[in-house]
Amino acid sequence: MIPPTSHPRQTPIEIIRRRVRLTYDSARARGWTKLPRVNETGLNAISFLFPVGEAFFCRSVAHYRDRITDPVLRDAADRFIHQEAMHSREHARSNRALQEAKVPGAELESLARFLLGLSKAVLPRSTQLAMTCAMEHFTAMLAERLLAKRTLYREGVDPDFANLWLWHAAEEIEHKAVCFDVYDHIFGSGFWAWLHRCAAMGMVTFFGGGGLLAGLMVMRIKAMRRRGAGPAGPGGGGGGGGGTSLRVIFGGVAARAYYDYFRRDFHPWDQDDRPLLEAWKMEHPGFGLGGDHHAHAHG
Repeated sequence: MIPPTSHPRQTPIEIIRRRVRLTYDSARARGWTKLPRVNETGLNAISFLFPVGEAFFCRSVAHYRDRITDPVLRDAADRFIHQEAMHSREHARSNRALQEAKVPGAELESLARFLLGLSKAVLPRSTQLAMTCAMEHFTAMLAERLLAKRTLYREGVDPDFANLWLWHAAEEIEHKAVCFDVYDHIFGSGFWAWLHRCAAMGMVTFFGGGGLLAGLMVMRIKAMRRRGAGPAGPGGGGGGGGGTSLRVIFGGVAARAYYDYFRRDFHPWDQDDRPLLEAWKMEHPGFGLGGDHHAHAHG
């Protein structure tokens, strides 16, 4: 017997099925931004995690799709899978351009493949879905930060790499509650479901954060060896001067946004990001305001 959805709050906006295909030039990939306040090296590092991570997210939600009795939530799950599959494809394409430009990151991709592969092999599907909820919370926090700083991406950047990140951030906000609502719909929000969700967040924070830190250290050491010495991180040109670290990547994200996840009554839309999302839509009409379409970088 599937418990009814406990949260009356679900996604309050349309999750749009966009078809996006951008052009990533390897000649511009190294130093795609010259802006000192944009951490290019951190974004490049995270990009190498996404193809494997997004596939894990899709698989976790798709496993429970046929058990979702709410047709609105089932449609949202389908749209979530569409968006995440598109993110996986576009980041894989951009990563190829980064690799051709000799931007390091294969270490992180291999690490993500190992950790998520191990999770799929040894953890129950319920825990994999709870982990996806936790990782989606991290991506939503980062997406809010990116869209809040979106004006930095108007000049001095390669438009396709910049649009990749802003489009991705916008869709992370659009679908940020879907995994959470699927988990709540299937398992409810009782004490044990809440404890399981919190335990999964702790596991993602500890193992994911530790693994990411280790991968970034390897990248940093290799970059320093190639250059002979110096504190600069991988990626060349631009990128927030100071290398890649967890502090640089997650700096500016409020600690409360993370700790709120552990509340019994938490829901992703407690943080209402609709003004940021609507502002991005108005500034980037080429990505469409609704419906199925093909989006262009310079539309």
